[in-house]
Amino acid sequence: MTARLFRTFILRHLAREPVRTATTVAGIALGIGVVIAIQLTNASSVRGFETALDTVSGKASIEITGTGGIDETRLASLGWLREFGVVSPVIEGEMAIVTGGEAGIRPRRTEAVKVLGVDILRDRTVRDYDVTSFVKAGADDGTRLSDGAAPSLSSQAFLELLTSPDSIVITEKLARRRGYVLGSRLELLAGDRVKTYVVRALLADQGPARVMDGSFVLMDIAAAQLAFDRLGRIDRLDVPVEHAGSALDPSRAPTSAELTAAEASIAARLPAGLSATTPSRRGRQVEKMLAAFHLNLSALSWVALVVGLFLVYNTATVSVLARRDEVGMLRALGVTRRHVLGLFLAEAALLGGVGTALGLGLGRVLADLAVGVTGSTVSTLYIATAAAPPDLTAAHVVLAFAIGVPLSIVAALVPAREASLVPPTAAMRGSDRLATRRRMRPRAFVAPALVLVVALWLATLGPIDGRPLFAYAAAFFTIIGVSLLVPAIIFLTARLLAAPLRRGLGVVGILAHAHFTAAIPRLAISVAALSVALAMMVAIAVMVGSFRDTVVYWVGQTLQADLFVGPGVRPTPGSRQTLSPDIVEILQAHPGVAAVDTFRNLDLVYQGNLVVLGAGQFKAPRDGAAAMARASGTDAVVVSEAFANKYAVAPGAVIRLDTPAGETPFTVAAVYYDYAVDRGIVVMDRPVFAKYYGDLPPTSAAVYLKADADPERVRADILASMDEGHRAFIYTNRALRTEVLRIFDSTFAITYALELIAIAVAMLGVAGTLLTLVLERRRELTMLRLIGALKVQVERVIVVEAALIGTASMAIGLVTGLALSLLLVYVINVQSFGWTIQFRVPAAFLAQVSAAVIAATAIAGLYPARRASRLAVERHEE
Repeated sequence: MTARLFRTFILRHLAREPVRTATTVAGIALGIGVVIAIQLTNASSVRGFETALDTVSGKASIEITGTGGIDETRLASLGWLREFGVVSPVIEGEMAIVTGGEAGIRPRRTEAVKVLGVDILRDRTVRDYDVTSFVKAGADDGTRLSDGAAPSLSSQAFLELLTSPDSIVITEKLARRRGYVLGSRLELLAGDRVKTYVVRALLADQGPARVMDGSFVLMDIAAAQLAFDRLGRIDRLDVPVEHAGSALDPSRAPTSAELTAAEASIAARLPAGLSATTPSRRGRQVEKMLAAFHLNLSALSWVALVVGLFLVYNTATVSVLARRDEVGMLRALGVTRRHVLGLFLAEAALLGGVGTALGLGLGRVLADLAVGVTGSTVSTLYIATAAAPPDLTAAHVVLAFAIGVPLSIVAALVPAREASLVPPTAAMRGSDRLATRRRMRPRAFVAPALVLVVALWLATLGPIDGRPLFAYAAAFFTIIGVSLLVPAIIFLTARLLAAPLRRGLGVVGILAHAHFTAAIPRLAISVAALSVALAMMVAIAVMVGSFRDTVVYWVGQTLQADLFVGPGVRPTPGSRQTLSPDIVEILQAHPGVAAVDTFRNLDLVYQGNLVVLGAGQFKAPRDGAAAMARASGTDAVVVSEAFANKYAVAPGAVIRLDTPAGETPFTVAAVYYDYAVDRGIVVMDRPVFAKYYGDLPPTSAAVYLKADADPERVRADILASMDEGHRAFIYTNRALRTEVLRIFDSTFAITYALELIAIAVAMLGVAGTLLTLVLERRRELTMLRLIGALKVQVERVIVVEAALIGTASMAIGLVTGLALSLLLVYVINVQSFGWTIQFRVPAAFLAQVSAAVIAATAIAGLYPARRASRLAVERHEE
């Protein structure tokens, strides 16, 4: 009985209304697709790093690290670490395969590779290397001395492969992909240094060879130190904890508790300046560093889903309104209220299930598109990572259905309950239809006012664990409060536009206004959905525009040098790509150069979080020179605004930083604006940095030219001075400003894409609602034709009504969007990233968008308008 009733009453009706059904399903699919796409994309940006971390770490349970690396002279005093297992020194970094380009200019870099430098005699107990084929040093190029039997290759034989500093081992995947064979010569770029290496062996696809999809190079640790300009230093010591004293049976793997105890024991015995950690902790630090970026994307992705749920509510409401007579007949025939409620909720569940299933496939496609955009942003602003197309797992399927189906049911609950309460006799008489006109009553403003007051209160609360959760809740309550006000706002909009429509469009305007006013209860949900999407678009536009103007001003004040020089492998904040002394000498030797300011940065753990530690010449010409000059040569630092906000420090405060000599206090001399790194930057004078961290090579350089020097000519001269063994990026001041803005614009590209999707979903809702209203007005439209209205006039009435929907939605979206932009700029942005930006309203852009939205909604009304004119003709002919 129930199944038959569902097929007859629900499925048949959905089939008779294919456009509205398809619109609702598409809205849910887009909403679910965007949410899943962002979940997959967020996971992919960290997954590349964590996968590399897991595969490269091998069996290492504990890592011994120091800020800026570990001086090799300290290794002798760490011999006691062998009590816990083999100790393997490691150099780790990234290089780029050089396949073209001339000396001194940007090379054509086609693939980045992860490089691991190890002491192979020790390291084979930490990591598994499955050598499939090899050629000894001194053998003829391309001669294969072993094939297939190499996995049993002894450590001593393996070491012989790497005796030459130009010997490397690559993966079979990389060899196949690029056509390399044993004995092939590779030009690899580390920093600004190009060196030729010979392939001595190939690794099977397991262990470290799996990192970055096979883009992996293994070399001897001494060769890696030379390549990365880290002579006398190592990055870390890997310790696979095999035993923690006689109490631990070496024949079994240590338990988690035993590893924790071993870590604590090692940490207690380490000298000042060194720390013990686990590989997984590095992954957690990176994940925490990216948390704000990912949270903001996730919040934006939910906007499209919220709009999709508005469509479910709209579809269920219209379905109830259109079938009240049928519902009354069912009730008169004995169908209970519970069954009626179940029928409409089952309809919502069906729409939600189909939309979710389609959304999963769409989410996978969108993720492939989004991963490139977010991967570029993450690699530029945060960490070097290999963003790979994410995999859709069972967990994502469960998440999608757990979101899509229940929320669809919740969205349809109110109209479904209304249907269950329809009295049988009243419905059959048609006497209890909803009022078509809404009067303004003061009590209609009570609930929205309370919700908006709650939103205002939430906006005053601070972050939770550095995340602006209360601020996001404030945005949600703002949207709900405005949505509750939508019917009243539509009513006021209709009152304001009555006279202009009458004067400007005559009878068409009068009829469109009458239809618009009469349909307020039915239009409210569609207008609310479109308004929410438009409000988010306005808020994002204002925030991004304000941010961009601030960055433009900041770049103008900060980038004072004439030329900016960086390694040929573009570094990320905190990376160890460096400039060689040869490049610095070339810069200083040019007759047009007045001064060269070198800068060094590296990652530093501060209060459990990753920050950037930088070193520069405080006496170099730059903005804020007075404050920096006072700090020159002293144990003082300047910190970025993001650092100051996140850790609540101000000028005069004392912060304690990890150094090779142990934790050392530094005085904060000044706070400066910076919009390049949101995790926070600490900068100290170069001599002070060298005192505590050693005279490490620079990661970049700023070049100040003499007054009569031409930047382009000096740049060309410097590039021409570089030999075949060096590559570097050199930007003029103008080119670097352009590059900064390009990175900025690409960073927000996915934000705009998410908002456009939400608006597209809402437009589908507008078209579906208009089509429903057209079907319900068949008698009215026929009467219009009978009294002489032309077909084109009927079409114009519907199109004008659509434009009125767009006008009301845009008005609500503008006001709500400006309110949300204040929340974004002054609360969410500050709590997420610690940046203060200047509020700017892009008036011209918003005016253009408003006109475009009104035109787009009018276009969305074309199909319903043509349907209306055809229905009127068909009815007239009958």
